[in-house]
Amino acid sequence: MPYTSIREAADEIHSGIITPTEMVLETLEQIDETDGDIQAFVTVIREQALQDAEQAERELRTGLYRSPLHGIPIAIKDLIAVKGVPTTASSKVLAENIATENAMVIEQLRKAGAIIIGTTNTFEFAYGPYAPPTRNPWDHTRTTGGSSGGSAAAVAAGMTLGAIGTDTGGSIRIPAACCGITGLKPTYGRVSCYGVIPLSWSLDHVGPLGRSAEDCAIMFDAIAKYDPRDPNSVSGPPSRPATTLIEGVEGRGPLSLQGLRLGIPQDAFVDPIDPEVRLAWKAACRVLEEEGIEIINVELPRPTMDLYRTIQKPEATLAHTQKGWYPTHNELYGDLVRTRLQEGRCIPAIDYLNAQQERRTFASSLRSLMQRVDALVLPTVPTPAIPLELAGKTIEIDGHTEDATTAYLRITMPFNLAGLPTVAFPAGFSATGLPIGLQVAGRPFEEATVLRIVHAYQQMTDWHQRPLPSNTDQNV
Repeated sequence: MPYTSIREAADEIHSGIITPTEMVLETLEQIDETDGDIQAFVTVIREQALQDAEQAERELRTGLYRSPLHGIPIAIKDLIAVKGVPTTASSKVLAENIATENAMVIEQLRKAGAIIIGTTNTFEFAYGPYAPPTRNPWDHTRTTGGSSGGSAAAVAAGMTLGAIGTDTGGSIRIPAACCGITGLKPTYGRVSCYGVIPLSWSLDHVGPLGRSAEDCAIMFDAIAKYDPRDPNSVSGPPSRPATTLIEGVEGRGPLSLQGLRLGIPQDAFVDPIDPEVRLAWKAACRVLEEEGIEIINVELPRPTMDLYRTIQKPEATLAHTQKGWYPTHNELYGDLVRTRLQEGRCIPAIDYLNAQQERRTFASSLRSLMQRVDALVLPTVPTPAIPLELAGKTIEIDGHTEDATTAYLRITMPFNLAGLPTVAFPAGFSATGLPIGLQVAGRPFEEATVLRIVHAYQQMTDWHQRPLPSNTDQNV
């Protein structure tokens, strides 16, 4: 794609330099040229996308301008219902499933004028740490990380300007880090999960992936709305849109970061991490200090993976049981998901309730601590993208042996447990040319603050603008 951001593409569409139809045709051409190697897409919605582009052109000619997303192609994770399109969750269980209505997030995107270009690969029912068969655009031998890997890879490879993913333990932020893009997990309930195939009702979040914080802000503004059909939906407090907070107030210029306090957790919260990740983390902190942010060391409580799994597994099993998928279609599940659903049935109710109580204590402690700071900054994943053959297996990080799935989730899942808004963003590259990602977590409903911080960082650095290596196909 010849554009580096949604904003640039929106400006050219609005000014008539390019039409939505031309934008969609260029997007489809890029998918045709690139996706044979990357395999990010499950379904490409060609005819409907072109029809929607023609409709956007008619509206723009009459002076109707819906939003910066008007005429912009967006990809959707294959968990989110797009009416008339297969929604399979990358599983044989739903191989014949065609969505009969749009998810709330699709309704909101269409109201904003966005064009749904296709659905993207996920791990089966998002119940795994990567998104087979999708390959990392930076190195085709590496994982995309996280079950929203198809969405992240599509953005990183220039096959779409933006995408929507889901995040139960880190699956927006982990692939954003592995693929060198930006991803926002909003406050829990801020974006409706209506029409989204559930994994774990109390942990699931829906959010955007883009090349920059500004791209994510534009998409977030479109999709964040209270929805009575989602019992966990919440309405955020009245505030200016995130895009306004990034761009500044008219007549007064950009909003300064001067005086903001950014918390840095103790090493024990993130260790073990790759030395290159640690260096990138410390370097980013220095950049933000130069912008006027005060860096404060904080002691964060660290929840265990057992706590997370004791909540997530029974909720996943309940969801699949309520849908009538499990155990009715037990033979159609992949081995890993079938095993985890069985494990979810075996967790006693008393253990689940104890875990929820422990979770409340952790979330309360974390929110109390964050009264001292405006946000936290820390690594997203402890290592750059790992080889595909190691996904779900044992890896070594700075001399320590660790299960790869645990390694990928342990720094991101605390913010699912607490429901805090968190933005992952690129902050460097390893010696082997793989992206390194960090994340900024904020207080509830303060998406604008975390987006502002990342936006400021991206104005001072160009990690998010780095082009893919031209010889990526040699790594296949």
